[in-house]
Amino acid sequence: MQAKKKYSDRRRNKRRYDLSPDPAFKISLPDQNRRHGDRRCDQRRRNVRLNLPFEVSLLDQDGKTMNVSASGVYFEVITNDTEAFSPGTIIPLQISTVTNTSGSRERKLKLSGSGTVIRNCIIENPGHVSSLRVALEFTEKLNIVLNND
Repeated sequence: MQAKKKYSDRRRNKRRYDLSPDPAFKISLPDQNRRHGDRRCDQRRRNVRLNLPFEVSLLDQDGKTMNVSASGVYFEVITNDTEAFSPGTIIPLQISTVTNTSGSRERKLKLSGSGTVIRNCIIENPGHVSSLRVALEFTEKLNIVLNND
């Protein structure tokens, strides 16, 4: 007569200790290989961003854009007055650029309007005046002015 086993074979099964995911439950999603922390693939954005450096004028100061979209702009400005760019502040701005289309000469394009500061980040430059990077969301549609100079 055989001795009765104390525990069934079910408890000694390899699957019990296998921590790898079950391939039967794996769901393949589009763009699954993209990194979720990468801002370039952030799907929460409403508008496409253009990584173009345009001149921006605001509050008697000049700066350069880092990226622009239909809903906002991210720019860098050299300033000592960081309180003027605190989140929630509404700032008037003007973005300037030069455009050229095929078959015509260059035109100066100016976009003017206002926006609300969403966030800012101080960039410290040793030996120089510190600069400030500001994310601004447009509060209204920008006005477009073409100059044929």
